[in-house]
Amino acid sequence: MIFLIHIYRCLKRFLKFPIQFSKNLLNDLKKDYFSNSAKSQRVLVLGLPKSGTTMIERILDELGYVNQTISSLRLFDIRNLKHHHDLSAQMLSLIPKNKNTFLKRHTEASKRNLDLIRSGNFKVIVSIRNLLDVMISRYLHMISDKSLPQYNLYKDLNYIDGFKKSLIINHRQNEIPINIFENWIENWLKEINQNKSKYCLLNYDDYKRDNLEYYKKIFHFLNLDTREAEAILQANLIHEKKLKNQSLEKNLKTNLNAQTFNKNSSKVREIIKSDNDAITFYNSKVKNEKHKYKF
Repeated sequence: MIFLIHIYRCLKRFLKFPIQFSKNLLNDLKKDYFSNSAKSQRVLVLGLPKSGTTMIERILDELGYVNQTISSLRLFDIRNLKHHHDLSAQMLSLIPKNKNTFLKRHTEASKRNLDLIRSGNFKVIVSIRNLLDVMISRYLHMISDKSLPQYNLYKDLNYIDGFKKSLIINHRQNEIPINIFENWIENWLKEINQNKSKYCLLNYDDYKRDNLEYYKKIFHFLNLDTREAEAILQANLIHEKKLKNQSLEKNLKTNLNAQTFNKNSSKVREIIKSDNDAITFYNSKVKNEKHKYKF
């Protein structure tokens, strides 16, 4: 069955993005069969949503890793998951051991997920970001993407009321978004503090302060020569500039691997962060003092 699903996905992507699909296929063939890499690595990118995981994907792509999720040369199985961001034994078993491959997920640090990670020989990158910016980015995504179930919950509200509602109301009943995201961060930090050598912890706020050092941290973790870091960074900065000048809707619909940059993000972020009512409400919903925002 998974082969039929894979064929259907490939056909659908080819029909929607024929040029991008063909280029990706050619690049992935080169990575798999003409790579100079002496040692193959399987990399898991487990990131908090809106913490820069799409950028990490681009970095790994430039470094010669094949994307398990979208490559036509890889099988990706998301059947029978308890939660849609979970891992499964079947999913991880499909990542080839003899080819450089990465898999990006927004997986929580549950006991079951951690047991699955420990059962394989993976290099694990965990990505986080300050909670307020994550929640603002999430809100912006929700009100810009009409295909999302949350869109109708927030679309008719002004930015302040919409943001406040997005913190506590989700399309699924009994889910409080800000609690889910805060717990995601805290549970992963607890796991990493107990097993520091097994993970590479990346913080998107560090990228904003020193983007080259952020890149080099990935290179060091994967035991790669950092001399390429500057060139890859500059290429990605050009790519980001192009995306930031486009609407989120266009970035989502015109890329094989959906891009979540939004040209309105800086404006809306400033409006929310400068509003006393919005920040007071946000701080009242945060459990851990370190995640509260101070004017």
